[in-house]
Amino acid sequence: MRDANNQAGAGRDANTPRFAIAFQPIIDIKARRVVAHEALLRGPGGSPADGVLARVKAPDRPAFETAAIDAILAARGAEAGEADLHVNISPAVLLRQAGMIGTLADGLARAGFAPGRLVIEVTEGERIDDAAGLRTVIAAAHAHGLRIALDDFGTGYGGLGLLAETLPDLVKLDMTLVRDIHHHRVRRSLVSGIVDKAGALGLGVIAVGVESEGEYHCLTELGLTLVQGFLLAPPVTGRAIGMDEIALPVRRAVPAWLGAVDDQVVRPLGH
Repeated sequence: MRDANNQAGAGRDANTPRFAIAFQPIIDIKARRVVAHEALLRGPGGSPADGVLARVKAPDRPAFETAAIDAILAARGAEAGEADLHVNISPAVLLRQAGMIGTLADGLARAGFAPGRLVIEVTEGERIDDAAGLRTVIAAAHAHGLRIALDDFGTGYGGLGLLAETLPDLVKLDMTLVRDIHHHRVRRSLVSGIVDKAGALGLGVIAVGVESEGEYHCLTELGLTLVQGFLLAPPVTGRAIGMDEIALPVRRAVPAWLGAVDDQVVRPLGH
């Protein structure tokens, strides 16, 4: 694998911000395996993606996001293993850039990456006021064998109405619903409702931003099996970690939201 830091902005306009790529695993805690890795842009020194994206002018966003995905595929394609790959594309680019799905499919073909292994994450936190347009994008993605996940789901603008109208393949819970859920009855109720509705529609639900054992155990009690967060593994720049580097917390036979765990649990190493 090439060093992701060396890929950043290579061969591109000098005004384009440089970036690195980090990978964070999504884990099926029931099957005890890594089912996917989310690719995350990072700025110099590992700074968040927001600082990189803020330097990209709106007219340049489609080209930048396409180039970023090409760099991600170059970094991950050769060692993808069996896990899927999640990439982020902004709603503005997907909904307003004609042919974006086709362009992405062409890039996958050039990289030799099976389309069924790619999941496009669309953030619900950014206003999606064109449900019909998103439905068209999802249909186009499915026609090319790609899948769509709604990110930051549950506190954004569309909620369950957008979910029912567009039918993505996956939803990723907004971190504000996950944070300290074991201490919040209302959050537990909301997440339980989302899990039930998504399950009835045949959609997968991923809990994102899990940082404490109390959150982890509460979410498992609510039926979540797909988990992503610093508790299990932080994003790692330049490579994707395997299940052998991840330790799942062990719960005693008490209510999960009390957060009681085996004191001998080994936490994953930081990177």
